[in-house]
Order: sequence, then structure tokens, then C-alpha cells
Amino acid sequence: PFNSEAIYFRAFLDSLSDDYSANFNEVKYNGRPEPFYTYNSFGRKIALSFKIAAQTRHEMKPLNKKINYLVSQTAPGFSGDRMTTPYLRLTVGDWISRVPGVLNSVGLSWKTDYPWEIKADDDMDADMLILPHVLDISVSFTPTHDFMPTNLLGGSSFIGAKGML
Repeated sequence: PFNSEAIYFRAFLDSLSDDYSANFNEVKYNGRPEPFYTYNSFGRKIALSFKIAAQTRHEMKPLNKKINYLVSQTAPGFSGDRMTTPYLRLTVGDWISRVPGVLNSVGLSWKTDYPWEIKADDDMDADMLILPHVLDISVSFTPTHDFMPTNLLGGSSFIGAKGML
């Protein structure tokens, strides 16, 4: 909570899924043909994919720095010799607004019709890297809500900023 860095991407959103699940304990009573259920647990998984593109060659280096920082959030942090969980807050428009949680995975993929930086001149392009101008990124995220999930009308702010819906 004391070290806070933001990663902003100017991106083209390809997909967004927000999946909710409930798990139940099945109880079978003697003399009853059907089971009864008691609530066990709640789960939520968010998956999104987006396309990022460097509009100019000067955007390549900062964009790749952001990508490296994003993928590094799947690795642990360290406090002395102890591993720490890299918690973060995810925002996607007003659908997902600063939702706390953890990144389960980040995938990077390149399509053959996306151009690469060519680094044509070793002197003039000394600081350039030979990397794609466009990448497809997919993210899997598990929220750890900062509110108590409940089924009451207006009791939970799953979608949108708090107090908006």
C-alpha cells in the first residue's frame, strides 16, 4: 500500500469477461429425494485482452517499459528474504474501477501482419530495440474486493464506481 505505481495503456480493448461463481455444499437428508444446499464460497474472475501500438518510434521504449512492468506483476515481491504478494488495483473504464486483486496471468502475442522496428542505422538507432510496434495482451485477474459481497440490492458494487449504480 505504500509503494504505488500506475500503468496506463492507450489501448484498443478486444475482449472483457467478468465471471462470477458460487460454490455450494450439498446436504442429503434421510427420507428426502433431492439434496439441499448451503452456501460455501463466492468467486470472481476478470479476463481482458487489448491491443497496444506504438504510434511513433519514440513511443517504443516507454511502451516496452510499461509492458515489462505489467508482466513483472505476476512475479513475487520481496521484503528481506520473504516473498510478498503483488496486489494491485485494476481499472477498465467505469466497468472495473480500482478493484483490488492479483494478476493470475499476462499473455503477450504477436501477429504476423504487425510491423517490427528495423533498427536500420546502428549509430542513429543506437537506443532502439528490434521489437514489434503492435502487441496483443491478455490478462487474467482475480479480485479481492474491498467490500463484503452480498446479494442485497445495492449491497455490493461489483460493476461501476461505488455509489454510481
